[in-house]
Amino acid sequence: MKIAPPQVWRNKRFMYKLIASKCEKCGNISFPYSPYCAKCGSKNVKKIETSGKGRLISYTVSYQSRDGYEKGLPNVVGLIKLDEGVEIVAPIVDVDLDKLQEGARVEATLRRVYTDSYNGLIQYGIKFRVAEDENR
Repeated sequence: MKIAPPQVWRNKRFMYKLIASKCEKCGNISFPYSPYCAKCGSKNVKKIETSGKGRLISYTVSYQSRDGYEKGLPNVVGLIKLDEGVEIVAPIVDVDLDKLQEGARVEATLRRVYTDSYNGLIQYGIKFRVAEDENR
């Protein structure tokens, strides 16, 4: 008998956050979290939770996929500058490609990444979508 791993989704408030490092010495913010400052090397850093909101700097669209992921086409991946100032690369979902443009406001959203058909377990991850209200 196969034993299922603990229900990870129940911890989504704690596991699915965009946690960055803020250096208390130089003020640099870096993502993902690191116990050392990427700019000055200081160990005096603290964890901060980002807002999950930012601007789309650039993006690319791919029509290639691995076996089993064909339903997710096309794949849109964007370079996002979060409001806190750090730049990250992340998937963009729920988007009309004809309306997608650089400079658009985006926000983090929790989405299914993978479903294990044998156990029925669902893995989630953070992706981004165009913000409904551009003024946010």
